Amino acid sequence: MVRSAVLTGSTGYLGIHLLYNLLRQENIDQVICVTRHKDHDAFWRAIQSQADAFEVPLNVSEAKSKVEVASVDLVNNHELIIPTLDKYKETVTSVHHLACDTTYGHPMEHFKPWINCTKALIRYCMDPEYPKHLYAVGSYGQRLMNDPLVGSNEDFYWINGYFQYKRWLYNYMQAKMDEGLKGTLFEPLYIIGAIDLGQGYAVWRIVRVFTALGYAFEYIMGFTPIEMLIENYMLTLNYPDKVGRVVAPYIPHRVYVNKAVQKLVPDLKIIDYEEFRSIVKKIMPKKLKYFGPNIHSIISSIKVDATFHPLYDASKFTTDNPDDYLLTCLGLKEAVKLGLEDRHKLSNIDQKSG
Repeated sequence: MVRSAVLTGSTGYLGIHLLYNLLRQENIDQVICVTRHKDHDAFWRAIQSQADAFEVPLNVSEAKSKVEVASVDLVNNHELIIPTLDKYKETVTSVHHLACDTTYGHPMEHFKPWINCTKALIRYCMDPEYPKHLYAVGSYGQRLMNDPLVGSNEDFYWINGYFQYKRWLYNYMQAKMDEGLKGTLFEPLYIIGAIDLGQGYAVWRIVRVFTALGYAFEYIMGFTPIEMLIENYMLTLNYPDKVGRVVAPYIPHRVYVNKAVQKLVPDLKIIDYEEFRSIVKKIMPKKLKYFGPNIHSIISSIKVDATFHPLYDASKFTTDNPDDYLLTCLGLKEAVKLGLEDRHKLSNIDQKSG
């Protein structure tokens, strides 16, 4: 019998890496990619584009022999998910749910379609005759919602509906697993890599602001290297009985973004957060949305409690300088380059106004 896996979000940053790895699995004969593209050629162009962008060595010609394309608009037609996937129900053993809007600044209502499609996929997995294992990707950052300071409108860019949705996903999956769902929830932190979304990431845009101004604060963040997430994901897929319900792989230390930037921008001055906000408000007021009054303390308060698959070797990420990993990321280097260009422009403006 054909052994199949369903994958949503295959054209995303994580999705293209996971698709490549699922296609290499000897115990998976077919990957059913759920996509909004009605034109299959458009889907394959998107796959090729993403594989090229993130340097994933996926051979599209070979992939076509193992991929079935299922066209469903998850946002607007979630009710079609189960009817579309029903014909595969006897062969599907796992569902990999990655699809989600990852942009910031949206209220919880914006994520209602993702709630609906997640519920539909869970119903599909809980078929009493043909049960499947659900692998979903949440966010360890949803724990930021526990902070009593959360709620300020000025902090909304970071603490918004995205984390509320990820908190809902955590609670809903826990409840359904209590009812018998076979499931695993991955909760990474900020997923980065040698090649990632680059300046599409807010963290790299903040690095650009640091560089342009020549000032920064102690910017503590948590990161999950893409290779760490994929390795833990595949180990969990192949050895599911060795992990609990939730796997939270990330660098098991607080990472100081400012320290990594200082290695590339030696004249970067570290100042108090409120002083930094005042400078941004004066020179780059449009960037103030990144620096809400409580964000620094909220992010700094998150508990470091990473969990890995027991067969994963995390020793390479337990060095004394965890911020060094950031120096391998093209996104950080691009941000510094752009920031230095911005600094030059700001300098010219000051000279003209003087």
